[in-house]
Amino acid sequence: EPHCKGIRAIHSPNTGIVDWGLVARHYADDIKAAGGNILTSHEVEGVVGVVNESDYSSGVKLKCSNGATVAAGKVVFCAGHNSDRLARKSGGKTEPMIVPFRGEYLELDESKHHLVKALIYPVPDPTVPFLGVHFTPTMGSVTTGQSRQVLVGPNAVLAFAREGYSWTHINIKDLIEAISFGGLWRVALKHWQFGLGEMYRSIVLSAQMSEINKYIPDIELSDIRRGRAGVRAQAMDRQGTLIEDFVFDEECAKELLHVRNAPSPGATSSLAIAKMIADKARDRFDLPN
Repeated sequence: EPHCKGIRAIHSPNTGIVDWGLVARHYADDIKAAGGNILTSHEVEGVVGVVNESDYSSGVKLKCSNGATVAAGKVVFCAGHNSDRLARKSGGKTEPMIVPFRGEYLELDESKHHLVKALIYPVPDPTVPFLGVHFTPTMGSVTTGQSRQVLVGPNAVLAFAREGYSWTHINIKDLIEAISFGGLWRVALKHWQFGLGEMYRSIVLSAQMSEINKYIPDIELSDIRRGRAGVRAQAMDRQGTLIEDFVFDEECAKELLHVRNAPSPGATSSLAIAKMIADKARDRFDLPN
């Protein structure tokens, strides 16, 4: 990385970049090939325990927003932004709470793509809860037709909705739930300078240049533009601790297993995370190997 400024670096030659949309579609194909169904637009609004009258076995009915009801013998919930709400609806713990943080990316102009050859990540600062600016070349997408990009970021700002991908996307219920949670206030008081700085840099594009130029001095303000955003479902307890490890909720009906939190990076670690959840479900439901 001849254009990157720094003291020292660790080279990871086996780190790869994939078309994640294509990977996810192949996961879906594997599920269908194994006899599974994928139901979209089935937001779960209620979880009801039932008993099968023929053999008195217990099961679960999931009531969906579109009026459908899905029956199952066992259910594993991996609900991301809504993992805490679904757990509480079915008798789980009140914590950890999900607090949404939006990560906004910038895009590097195509004329400056040569400045970044591979992934460039900063050394994590242990005093702040998020990683900081990094540089991520993508390979484009065969599923959406999106061309190759070089992403710069992300930042980390409080989202005003659990699916709030911009400042103007506001959900009053989500926002009130977040700001009335004591854990968020403890995090905010501890990291108030970092938080205000992230908000300022989010609104004022030029304010991000000092962080960007720490690593690649040749990037100018005219070389960047606003890009995509994602929302991190940050699990947090009432003491303001950011939960970084697995949290499984088993304080509910024996037919249910709630994955309240899974460690980042979720996409990169998806197969390992899936194995962990499958092992946990096997133990929870007493399933054969």
